Amino acid sequence: MTKIIDTDIHQLSTIEAEGTKYSKYKKSVHKKEYGQFFTNYQIANFMSELFTINPSNTKVDILDCGAGNGILAISLIHKLVKHGIKTIHVTLYEIDPDVIPLLKTNLTKTIADSSATITFDIIQENFILADMEKNFDYIISNPPYFKLNKESVESKKMYYAVHGQPNIYGLFMMKSAECLKDSGEMVFITPRSFTSGSYFTKLRESLFKLVSIAHLHIFNSRTKHFKNENILQETIITKFTKQTSSQIQITVSEDSYFGDMNKIELSQDELVDLNGSIIRVPTSAEDLEIMKLFKNSKDTFASLGYKISTGKVVVFRNKEFLVFKANENTVPMLWMNHFKDEKLQYPLQTDKPQYIVNSVESQKLLIPCKNYLVIKRFSSKEQKRRINIGYIYKKHMDCNVLGLENHLNYIYKIDGDFTDKEMQRLGKFLSSKIVDKYFRIMNGNTQVNAGDIMNLPIPKELF
Repeated sequence: MTKIIDTDIHQLSTIEAEGTKYSKYKKSVHKKEYGQFFTNYQIANFMSELFTINPSNTKVDILDCGAGNGILAISLIHKLVKHGIKTIHVTLYEIDPDVIPLLKTNLTKTIADSSATITFDIIQENFILADMEKNFDYIISNPPYFKLNKESVESKKMYYAVHGQPNIYGLFMMKSAECLKDSGEMVFITPRSFTSGSYFTKLRESLFKLVSIAHLHIFNSRTKHFKNENILQETIITKFTKQTSSQIQITVSEDSYFGDMNKIELSQDELVDLNGSIIRVPTSAEDLEIMKLFKNSKDTFASLGYKISTGKVVVFRNKEFLVFKANENTVPMLWMNHFKDEKLQYPLQTDKPQYIVNSVESQKLLIPCKNYLVIKRFSSKEQKRRINIGYIYKKHMDCNVLGLENHLNYIYKIDGDFTDKEMQRLGKFLSSKIVDKYFRIMNGNTQVNAGDIMNLPIPKELF
């Protein structure tokens, strides 16, 4: 048995090395066109190990809908053969013509070295647009990652899973779920962004009508699991099944070596809202306690009379109103970098225009000068806090209106104005460690959206 495992790993590591060469050879524009990120062999092994193999199935059908160099499908083939499966057919979708010769070579070698009967079909078509006539026992995939226009043919084909601007990987997940047999399982490695946010609402609602989550794996690092790739988003591995699991396992590792893994279990209701509107991703027993605290809260920003909006100035659209020097017709123009350690530092030594023209034409871009609690819209997992705030005090601003750049959200009272004390109290709550931990459980995006804040529960014990 040890010899077989070593042989398998040797082949997978060879496939990874060839993929690395291919990836370095190809220009970034080519990889961007196909949303292409190759998987390393440790991840391939981990993903294949998540499948439940029934040895009584003498013949199985596998689908890899974004095959690349074939490392995921081949890893799963190795596992199936070790568990006594005698006949395996693999369907692989891949639209990059340059990688298909490598894919064929890797599959042919796998067949030659195996004691099982293995056949395969490589289909060079757009998986989303392809007509599927069969269902599969196992689906494994590292799908392409890129945003689609909502008017694209892919978005229109899968309109029922699209809201706003979709990412193609979500459509790969949805179509795969539609191709899964009743006893089937599928394992995907994707960005975490599908677990929250309004753009993925319809995807989650449609997806959870067909499948349930059985296992989630989280990487603490964003950068150590796709070697030689610049990954900006959090990445997770998700196992879906047609059968509802009463207990879901969550595992956490620092990187793709999967050392010192932490494990927790939770129920389906703890993981997913009843309507599938959000997937919570706790990583510890402490996170589970924090979830309970916030779940029991009835108050939100909306119920307490607060509102949040996004800065109205989109720089590339409103350049004609932005100026570098103040005059009698300008007012302050505030950017993210004007807020440091929660304090407004204005003006700054910067190459950005710090003033905006106050005219009839620019009125729609300006907001009244009031007390505002400001939140930066972009943050990352590695930052000390996901919610980064700042304060605008009316008493410190010599203006009646001001401009706020589009990368900032601002909170205000629907009726009246914040007192300094009330604004500081709200800011202290948002910048607290416990809110930061709760937000990380609920949000896997690099963005801190207005809706995320408006729906944030406010436990009386913390406010």
